[in-house]
Parts: sequence; C-alpha cells; structure tokens
Amino acid sequence: MLHTHEVGSSNLPIPTIKPLFRVAFFINALYLHRILFIPLLLMHRLFIRKLYLAALCCLFALWTSGQGTVSDSLLQIANSSKDPAKKIQAFIELSEQETNNLPKALYYASQATELAHKTENESGYVNSLIRLSQVYFLQSDFKKAMDVALEGKSLAEKLGKQVQLAILLDGIGLIYYNLGDKKECANYYFSSLKIAESLNNRALICKTYNRIGLLFSEQKDFGKAIEYLTKADSLALILDDKEGVAVGYNNIAVTYYSSGNYTKSLYFLKEALKISKAIGLENLEASHYLNMGKAYFKLKKYPLAMQYYSQALDIFTRLNIPPKAASCRLNIGEAQIAAGKYMEANINFNAALSIAKERGLKDIIYQSYKLLHELALKRADTSSAYNYNVLENQWKDSLAYADKERNLVKIELQYHFEKKEELEKQERGRRKLLNTAIIVTLALSIIIILLIMNQIRLRAKKSKLEKEGLEKELEFKKKELTINVMSLMKKSELLSDFSKKIIQFEQEATTDETRFALKRVGKELQKTSEEETLKEFSLRFKEVHKDFYDALLRKYPDLTPSELKLCAFLKLNLSTKEISELTGQRLNTLENARYRLRLKFGITNSEVNLVAFLSQI
Repeated sequence: MLHTHEVGSSNLPIPTIKPLFRVAFFINALYLHRILFIPLLLMHRLFIRKLYLAALCCLFALWTSGQGTVSDSLLQIANSSKDPAKKIQAFIELSEQETNNLPKALYYASQATELAHKTENESGYVNSLIRLSQVYFLQSDFKKAMDVALEGKSLAEKLGKQVQLAILLDGIGLIYYNLGDKKECANYYFSSLKIAESLNNRALICKTYNRIGLLFSEQKDFGKAIEYLTKADSLALILDDKEGVAVGYNNIAVTYYSSGNYTKSLYFLKEALKISKAIGLENLEASHYLNMGKAYFKLKKYPLAMQYYSQALDIFTRLNIPPKAASCRLNIGEAQIAAGKYMEANINFNAALSIAKERGLKDIIYQSYKLLHELALKRADTSSAYNYNVLENQWKDSLAYADKERNLVKIELQYHFEKKEELEKQERGRRKLLNTAIIVTLALSIIIILLIMNQIRLRAKKSKLEKEGLEKELEFKKKELTINVMSLMKKSELLSDFSKKIIQFEQEATTDETRFALKRVGKELQKTSEEETLKEFSLRFKEVHKDFYDALLRKYPDLTPSELKLCAFLKLNLSTKEISELTGQRLNTLENARYRLRLKFGITNSEVNLVAFLSQI
C-alpha cells in the first residue's frame, strides 16, 4: 500500500509560534553554499569534500540554533512569567516543538495541564488537554488519549469553545479509527465537520475533508473519497496553504493508487513533489518518492521504481527515520527481485532486517524474513529458504499473537470508551433535565408573580373604587346633612312663628281657661319640635361623622350630652345664631356654653378658633 503522509495526523495543533525564519535561513544558507563552494571544485577532491561536510555541519548547527533560541525563549516565559496564561501557552508550544521526543512533549503538556487546573484557567485547561491527548495518541496510549479528550470535550461544550470542541471531536474520531471502529470514527469526523462549517473555519474544514476522504478510500468508496479530498485541496489552495495542497495531492494519489489507477496516482504525486521541493519539506518529499516508487512498481517499471525508492531512502536516512528507511530497503529489494538483481536484493533485505532488529520493529522483521524466503526460493537455495521460512512463520505467529493481544486491548478500550461516553450522555441528559426543570420553575415563578401582581393591582383598583365610592357617598351624605340642617332650621323658624302667634292668641284670649290651653299647646309644640329636630340632626350627623363623638369622648371623657351636641353643631361650622334657631337656646347661653368648652379643651389662646379645633377631630 502507498505510504500516506498527513501532516498533524493526531489533531489540529493549537496556534503556536511558527519559526519560519529558521526555514528561510536554511534555504539562504544553501544558496550561499553554492556561491562559496563551486570555485573550490578546482581544488583537491578530498579537501573539498571535508570542507563541504564541515560547512554543512556549521550551517545545520546555525539552523538548529534558531530552534534552540525559540525554545529558550519559551522556557524563559514558562519559568519566569508572572502571567499564568502565558506560562500555560508556553508549555503547550514547548510540547509541540518536541516532535521527536515524546516523553519531553508529555512532560510539557502535563505541566500546562497542571498549571491551568491549579489557576482555574478553564480556557487554558481545554487547550492543554487537547495537546495532552495528542501526545498520548502519538505514544499509542489510546485509553489515556480518550480519557483526556472526553474531559476536554465536556469542558469545551460547557465553555462554548467551538473550535476546541471540533478539534477534540476530530481527535476522538482518530482514536476510534485506530481502534478499528470506522462507524464511530465517521460519526465524530462529521460532528467535527458540522461545527467547522458553522464557524466557517476553512482550515478545520479542509483538515476534516482530508480525514473523511481517506476514510472513504479505506472503505473502497473511491468516488466519495476523491470528492472530499478534492474539496480539501481546493480549500488549501484558497488558504494558500502550500503544505496542505501537497498533502492533499498525496492523499488523492493514494486513493487513485488504491483504486488501481496508477497513472493518475503518479500525476498527483508529481504535482505534490513540485510543491514539497519548493517549500523545502523533505519528509513530505521523501513520502512522495516512496509512493511514486510503489506506483511504478505496480506498472512494472522496476528501474524507475528503484530510482524513486532510493531517493526516498536517502532522505529518510539523512533525517534519521530508521523505520521508514527500513521500509524503503524492503521496497527496493522487492523491485530488485522483480528485475532479477538477487544479490542487491539480499543486501537490502539484510540491511532492513538489521535496522528492524535494532529498533524492535516486529512487522519489518517479519516482512524481511518473508522476502528473504522468497529470494532464497528464486535462487534455488533450499536450505536458506527453509531456515527463512521457519523464521518467517515464527514471526508471523508472534505478530498474530501480538495482533490478538492488541485486538483484546482494543475491545477492552472500546468498551471502556463506550461506557464512559454513555455515562457522559446520561450526565448531559441529567444536566439538560435539570436545566429544563430550572427554566420551567423560573417560568412558573414568573407567571405566579405576574398573577399575584395582577391580583394586587385588581385589589388596589377595587380598593380605590371602593374608597372613591365611599368618598362620594360621604360627600353625598354631607350634602344631605347640610340640606337637612337647612330644612330643620326652616322648620324651627316655622315653629317659632307658630309659637309667636299662639302667644299672641294667648294674650288676646278672653278667658283664663283659653289662655292656659294656648300656653300649654305652645310649650308642647316647642318641646316636641326641639326634640325631633335634635333627634333627626343627631341621626344624620352620625351617618356622616360616625367616629366624631367616640374620638371626643376618648380625649375628653367629662363632656355632657348637650356639650357633645354643641360640638357637633360647631363641627358643621354653624354660627351661634344658627345653633340658637335649631335648639331654641338663647344666644348668651350658647356663648357661655362655648366658653366652657374652650376651658375643657384647654384652649387658652384667644386666636385659636373653636370651630377649626373641632374640625381636626
């Protein structure tokens, strides 16, 4: 199968410092090398070779010193900054720089996570969990990678960090991919894509299209694979992401290779190679060479296959990537067998075997013995063929046993992940139910409060109407009382006239008997009139001022009934003359009564009006 190179295959990295100046410096240095060293070709070859190697070592040292400078700067921030957020980000970036030293990368990621947790920096904690999950994934510790990713996912959802959530969903999908659960892998990839599209985050969309395309390619749905990979490549072009375009072309080439279209595969690999060379990505360039070699091998163009395999081997050896170098040697040896170059094939197979044994690369050891067994049969070396076959079967059994163990671990991990996810779903359901209950309770509380307020408003309105009604009724009664008092005064005046006429008739009477009768009638009439008048007045007054007498008696309990009646007349602002007409009392009698009232009320100041005093009670 073609070698698939995908940059950042674990997750999208958190934005970090990208030391582009180092790449630029290295490219410029290589250009300087051409200027300086071409004239030296006239000198002795050995001297030139030594000088050339020394110069390249110096240039490489200068280039790597740039990396050290950035690392030193980040370490300084991580160790001395007083801002926890800056320290957390520095630790994350240091972890991302340690691509070839995973224990160190894990240390820095753990430092970032601990500091974020300690300082309760939730945003920094999510970012550090992303990086920590990535490192665990690169170490093939899928259990820890998933645990950390799920924790990060829950926190990202809580904080509404959509970009981080998309990255974590993508990472979880990748873990499921490595566990062999392609269905769950696809679910998480598409969940990540949905968020990326809602954010219109083209970088995230591009990366996820690549993921989904390769997944379809593995499922042999090449049409869908090409569709997604082409969309990814188009986005990379829009973003002017040259590395992304190169990776995209490489992935399209892989899909065409898997579908058996080797010519188209080579076309895209060559396009990818141009870009990778232009931007100086040697690792990616080597991958293209390796894939081109495989395509030419399938086309049975063995010299070309060996040529590209060799170019890939040179780069992987120079970059010190032994597993890839060993794979290249196996590929070269396979092409050499096909071309009938058995001696050269044997050298390459043994070289691959040596690297694999040194590094403990079991799969390459098995492949080496298998190809050595095949080569021995081609050479009719039955003794060696038998020995290699025994070793091949031993390693095959070993790999099968290791695969069984891995599968058991994967099944166990998958059960663990599914159980954890189910618990997380239940917890989300409980939180959702609780939130719904809180919202319903708040809504009901608001409705109840509004109903209570409306009820209070209605009561207040009713009370106001009742008060207005009572006030109107009281006003009406006051008017009625005033009219009644006026009526009583007229009635009293009329009776007074009758009384005078009777007195006149009495004086004109001729007999004593008649005079006595008229005198008695006059007194009875006057008495009855006064009683009825006072009785009716008292009744009407109490209807309007029902608490007046009680209030007076509470303050002045020694008031007589006649004094209470006089107070009532004064309350209505009646003059002494009007009171006299109603009661039939003389004016001086009423004046004396008023004076006595002032004494009882303690009104010594002559300026205080008795009527005004009583009106306040």
